[in-house]
Amino acid sequence: MIVHRLVLVVFLGLAVSGCGSDSRNDNAASTTPPSTTTSSPPPMQTTADCPALADASLDPRRSPAIENRETMYLSNVTLSSQEECSESVVFDFEKQAPGPGFEVSYQPAETAKVEDGSGDPVDIRGNAFLVVKLTPAMTAKIDGDQVMKTYTGPNRLTLLTGNAIQDGVKTGDFESVVTWVIGLDEKRPFTTNASDSQLVVEIDHR
Repeated sequence: MIVHRLVLVVFLGLAVSGCGSDSRNDNAASTTPPSTTTSSPPPMQTTADCPALADASLDPRRSPAIENRETMYLSNVTLSSQEECSESVVFDFEKQAPGPGFEVSYQPAETAKVEDGSGDPVDIRGNAFLVVKLTPAMTAKIDGDQVMKTYTGPNRLTLLTGNAIQDGVKTGDFESVVTWVIGLDEKRPFTTNASDSQLVVEIDHR
């Protein structure tokens, strides 16, 4: 009888020991961290991804010479940025064929940073100065004593991108010539594109 009890005790002990072993294995399995996968963020656009501006250069740009070209009335000027590739200054006019007469060229600071007519100095940020002369052009229609402004925007526009354009300042509205100066961080290639209601000066900053 005593022998039977000893056998029963040994059997129960082995059974309990086996169950404990399984519990520990289950706990160990449950605490193993699941495998995870991470995906890299999409690469940021770089200047190498930008297409080159067709025909961009540092050379002066002029509109075709057209005899008795009609006066264009400026209505708006805006600065815009095209991602990492280029920045533009857009001159809008009241629509009239054949469009604005213009001359766009780099000029030294001593001639660019001067107000037309008065010759007073003008503060313009930048290290290179792209001068845009619109002619014949005006910012108001004059009929006797009546003056109706067509351009009512500011005389200074700033695009805080930290890229090419540092400043945009109107330096002249004199004798049918409207002048704007684009202050740049350095000389950069540019293009011009004109229509019967607009002139776009696009600057490559790749």
